[in-house]
Amino acid sequence: MATEWTTETAEWYAAHYGEYATNSLAVDALDLPANAVIVDVGCGAGPALRHASQRVTTGALIGVDPVPRMVEIAQARAADHPAAARLEFRVGSAESLPVDDGVADFVFAFDSFDHWQDKAAGLAEVRRILRPAGQLVVVKDGGVPGGAKAAKAFVKRLTDAGFALAREETIEVDEVSFTLWICSLPESIDFR
Repeated sequence: MATEWTTETAEWYAAHYGEYATNSLAVDALDLPANAVIVDVGCGAGPALRHASQRVTTGALIGVDPVPRMVEIAQARAADHPAAARLEFRVGSAESLPVDDGVADFVFAFDSFDHWQDKAAGLAEVRRILRPAGQLVVVKDGGVPGGAKAAKAFVKRLTDAGFALAREETIEVDEVSFTLWICSLPESIDFR
């Protein structure tokens, strides 16, 4: 059964998992240029973007979440952050991202992909907002439930949507384990 995201569930999630280690560990595993534009789909309380701001020092960091209360929490946590001027949080869904075409160098989906209501529409939106050499970075805490067969089906979903798998890695640090997929769009394919 899918979680119904309300004000109460947003506050509970932010209190218990809002700063979960997966966010910073996944960011640390990426090569992020200082001038990158990152869009975090399902940004939650915004920890991945706040952490990314340490390396993305001149770029833009945009968090999108469908729950207005979660966006308020992210904005509050970013208010006194050194990169506050470059951190922006917007209400929106994966299926209708409030972001212009072709602006993102990276789109993060850190433990959010399974919550997207329409994954095909969400992936189409990611294609729309990515620059030609941009990358989709998907993180799943603990990997894909269902083992190797489910993981293969997940990767097939991404490739069927027009993404090329550039990297798949399981990362384990202390008691935290997650799988990271980095996908790109073949430059020869025009999705517009």
